[in-house]
Amino acid sequence: MRFVSGWLYEGDPPSYWVPAFFFPQGFMTAALQFYSRKTATPIDALQFRANVLNYYAEGAKEHPESGVHIHGLYLQGAQWDMKKMSVEDSAPKEPIVRFPVVWLEPVPVTDNVEAGCYACPFYKTSTRRGELSTTGHSTNFVMYLHVPSERPSDYWVRRGAALLAMTDD
Repeated sequence: MRFVSGWLYEGDPPSYWVPAFFFPQGFMTAALQFYSRKTATPIDALQFRANVLNYYAEGAKEHPESGVHIHGLYLQGAQWDMKKMSVEDSAPKEPIVRFPVVWLEPVPVTDNVEAGCYACPFYKTSTRRGELSTTGHSTNFVMYLHVPSERPSDYWVRRGAALLAMTDD
């Protein structure tokens, strides 16, 4: 309630708290649509580049020039290394950690957003399964965020690395 009322009365926040959305996929589409209309680029010709920033929600002070900042995510099965700016192995006994703010930057679909990245699945909950809704979308899977990694994707897949909008706690 605090997030949504702040957005309503104070204007667009510098970063959007994704767990507040019942259907985050709709928010992501709206962000692309906004950019599409602003630049007269067909929405089907756009995708997001996930730029992981070096701060958490508290450090988000400005809106990006294009796209949106999002926060409130957790990384399970890995951790984010702020020095290397890359996904790394989890610290012992820390299976789930906070994830920094992500700038979802709209770029042409011809841009290679996968190079040097792990296609990290992003789920609303840790159950990692969902039913197909009447729209044809999963009720749990949101999207893949391509995050920088020095290791091949299959390394992270075997470890079950994924982003979550909420934990079981």
